Amino acid sequence: MTPDDLILKILQGKTEPFYFLYGPETFYQTEVIRTLIQKYITEDNRDFNLETFDARESTVSQWLGSARTLSFLGGTKLVVVRNLHEAVPQDQDAQTLTDYTQSPISEACVIITADKVDRKRKLFKTLTKLKTAVACEAPKENEGWLRKRAEEAGYSLSSDAARFLVNRVGPRPGVLAKELEKTLLYAGKNKSVSERDVAEVVGESKLENVFALTDALKTKNPEKALRLLNNQIDHGEEPIKILGTIAWQLRMIWEVKHYQQKNLPAGQIAKTMGAHPFMVEKALQHTRRFSTQQLRNGYLELANADRSLKSTSKDPTAVMQTLILNLCC
Repeated sequence: MTPDDLILKILQGKTEPFYFLYGPETFYQTEVIRTLIQKYITEDNRDFNLETFDARESTVSQWLGSARTLSFLGGTKLVVVRNLHEAVPQDQDAQTLTDYTQSPISEACVIITADKVDRKRKLFKTLTKLKTAVACEAPKENEGWLRKRAEEAGYSLSSDAARFLVNRVGPRPGVLAKELEKTLLYAGKNKSVSERDVAEVVGESKLENVFALTDALKTKNPEKALRLLNNQIDHGEEPIKILGTIAWQLRMIWEVKHYQQKNLPAGQIAKTMGAHPFMVEKALQHTRRFSTQQLRNGYLELANADRSLKSTSKDPTAVMQTLILNLCC
């Protein structure tokens, strides 16, 4: 069951007394919790029927005690527990939670979230096997996901528009959903959304296509590369993070190039690397343009820029501009 499937079930009134949401896409955790709040919580019962906990600052007994303490106003008690991955219950507490999942209180709904799970731990192994456990991961097919989301809102998003939005933002469902929402608001009564509509709304923000700067560097287009760099800095992106992004891009291209030389197909490369297929496909568009020596030289430039950025005596923006110019030579 995907997060979208779960949300649809909740909207249809098909709910369960216990959910475990896990995975890196916290956007989905937020959407599911918001949907449950809309279903169960009102302004009148919010103080009695909704209770939230941070696993780092609370205990299993507090979570379950809240679930068992029913509201005198009636209705379903909603108990939200976040960050289980940062404070995993041990021994008896873990067993108590496991026992509860087998026979949860029907008058309550307990939802626990974890950004990542270690399946070697018995508790996580148990929780992830529950029928009501949902993996919060990026959709495998972003363009289809966007078009379906637009359709549910009453709009028709063209294939070109969906592809353009994914290329501009990257495979991040939280950001994709936010940018899609802005685009649909821009479209207004025009229910057919085109690539041009997306371009007008998304523009060249710090969400610029993750490979755009690499494109400019490889084609030795310093004017475009500097424009992209300055745009990201103007939008509040820290130079050290931009440096990290460039390094990540080059590392991705280098690793993909390595496996490509072994004649592995894109899907196998993604599986071997543990990378998202979208990112591997993007990297494959660049491997032929970069020689191994160029990648090695690029890393040396990045190392020099990293040392300079960590020196308080140098202007970070100037360091990054110098790096861009050197990489374009």
